[in-house]
Amino acid sequence: MRISSIPVLLLLLASLAGAYSAPGPIEVFNWVAYPEAGNPELVNPAGFSFVNNLRLRIGMAASDSSFEGFDRISIAFPGAGLSGWWDDDVSMRKFTLSSSMNIFENTASIGVGYTWFDPTVKTNPFSGKNFYTLGMIVRPLEWFSFGLVRRGGMDLPGDTDVEAVYRAGFAVRPLGEDLTIVTDLETGTEFEDYKFSAGVEFRPIEGLAIRADAGEDYLSLGLEAGFGQASLSYGATSDDDYSYSSSRGDITFSTVPGPNLLEPSGKFVRFETGNFDELRQRAFLGSVQPCFTETALLLNRIASDNSISGVIVDIEGSAGSLAQAEEIRNLLQRIKGSGKKVYFYIEDISNGGYYLASCGSSIWIHPCGSISFIGLSSGGLFFREFLDRFGIYPDLLHIGEYKSASDMLTRSDMSDAQRMATSALLESFQNELTAGVANGTGLEPAQLHMIMNSGPYTAERAVTAGMVSGVCYKDEIEERIGDELGGEISVISMENYAASIPVDDEWGPGSHIAVVVATGFINRGESGSSFPFGRVMGSETVRDLLLEAASQTGVQAIVLRIDSPGGDALASADIHHAVERICREVPVIVSMGGVAASGGYDIACGADRIFADRMTVTGSIGIITGKFSFGGMMDSLGINVEEVSTGPMASMNSPFRPYTDRERGRIFDPMEDRSNTFVETVARGRDMTADEVDSIGRGRIWSGTDALEIGLIDEYGGIVDAVYYAAELTGMDIDR
Repeated sequence: MRISSIPVLLLLLASLAGAYSAPGPIEVFNWVAYPEAGNPELVNPAGFSFVNNLRLRIGMAASDSSFEGFDRISIAFPGAGLSGWWDDDVSMRKFTLSSSMNIFENTASIGVGYTWFDPTVKTNPFSGKNFYTLGMIVRPLEWFSFGLVRRGGMDLPGDTDVEAVYRAGFAVRPLGEDLTIVTDLETGTEFEDYKFSAGVEFRPIEGLAIRADAGEDYLSLGLEAGFGQASLSYGATSDDDYSYSSSRGDITFSTVPGPNLLEPSGKFVRFETGNFDELRQRAFLGSVQPCFTETALLLNRIASDNSISGVIVDIEGSAGSLAQAEEIRNLLQRIKGSGKKVYFYIEDISNGGYYLASCGSSIWIHPCGSISFIGLSSGGLFFREFLDRFGIYPDLLHIGEYKSASDMLTRSDMSDAQRMATSALLESFQNELTAGVANGTGLEPAQLHMIMNSGPYTAERAVTAGMVSGVCYKDEIEERIGDELGGEISVISMENYAASIPVDDEWGPGSHIAVVVATGFINRGESGSSFPFGRVMGSETVRDLLLEAASQTGVQAIVLRIDSPGGDALASADIHHAVERICREVPVIVSMGGVAASGGYDIACGADRIFADRMTVTGSIGIITGKFSFGGMMDSLGINVEEVSTGPMASMNSPFRPYTDRERGRIFDPMEDRSNTFVETVARGRDMTADEVDSIGRGRIWSGTDALEIGLIDEYGGIVDAVYYAAELTGMDIDR
């Protein structure tokens, strides 16, 4: 990955053919359609719209025999820049202030520059003079750029006026950013004499750019070497008989890393697991923490990064949900499959943590650590008798014998249907855990069964059982790995690795996959949080995010990441409707997280394709509604409630009494209608009949493994797999 906005400053002196003779440096690579190759303020101020970071440049002049000194400094940032040039020999200083505006995102830009000369130098004819530079750039395609510039003239004493200059050019990238071919045409205000030039930029390896430019009476050659957040450049030009004329060099510092010619190999990335959040988080006065999707995509990049030799994974507690652990494990296996090493350091871990660690090249455990790979269990609290003691009656109704979310309030024990569905879910998860650990460690399933029944394991017992490679403290893991590999290793954090990734040098709107994350209890309105549901997924917020993503220039598909147990039926239907509408414009691919059930599944089944992990919880196609009656509590407190109604149904939602049989029947009618709508929605989205949906529905939850078999999802895979599928579906280059 490379970025051309990491500056390449190869400047010429004013003697460069085709340029006017005002004092100051003239860009050797004066490519108006590709000003990022040099100085936008000297070439085309519209180029500042494509600057993506803050950068400082220091320019120097040289002759064929010696270094002549620093004579220029500039600062640039997205949309604007300021530069200054000085020449003590003629006591002259020159300043340029530039600004640009993006008309269409990364597609077109207009810019203006204002240049003025030091007015205090009275002996110089340019003293106090100024001119404007107007420019535009149009990049409708990722391989084509067109530029146009008008640089103003100046009236000088005598007959030595500086004529305005018009310059137009285009650039093409037939092989992507590794090869750029440019042509430019320059003329004056009379449009009589035209000067043609052509140039090329070639990037043979990461961090090195070689450039050449030729006109009727000159030839310029130069190169740039990038070193991450710094770069060095040098260029030389010839005169009209192709003899050496002058040369310049530049040092550039940038806040965003660029290509690195000396990128060290053999580095390890240290990755710490935790409670992976599906949304970005930021603690008070803390830094922004990446969301799970960003972490997954970053791990996927490591697999193809030749500068990285492996990953050290620290599991000091949680490894996320079982589905997240499955996705991270699959990505680490890709890293391992690319020939890199994956080492684990663990402390106190449970089922998901050991399942994740089992894919490692080696596992090292803290001397006081433990492994609780002991199997899965699931329980619940049942509050019916508790509520009865307070005189609270949960008058809740549900459609589907497996729709058990309300059982915790309406029952004192687990129903047979809930027990059966939960047992099947745990058995499916247990099979995946066992298969994964057996595949990673080489232990037989029978051995793992004995290990589970004999756990938890101390560090010493884990070593004896063959569950880990050895025991060490956290500060010793790098030494242990170095001993294994036969030398010291270099380690960087995941955060520093992410910060070192160069920004892509893309032209045009580009092709992108948008990822929209929908997580939390589904409700109407805006997303946020509320008691007792915690995080809330607002239908209006998700709808607006989807519509905004679909309207963005260059977005070819949307990946919708869902992590939700469900919620409000109307809100779920609204989001489903938005997904179906957007599917008419761009493909929508769903990636299910730890849970995408009930309303979460309603949203998903409107997409073009559904990915889920084997340990995702999904399904739960059913409806729950009702109310709480506090009449008994009021009686026990000696509070009498009297109601006056205008009709037999007016007080049916009263919180002080249960439904009557007639009211319960009326409540059931819209419930049944919504349930039928839900079933029909799933049938339409999954190409099933209503009876087929009902046979696997009725509120039952399913593992991702079982969901694939019964047709509720299309494919196993996580967020990265969904993004790759979307890219391939739309013909994008998946390496980008």
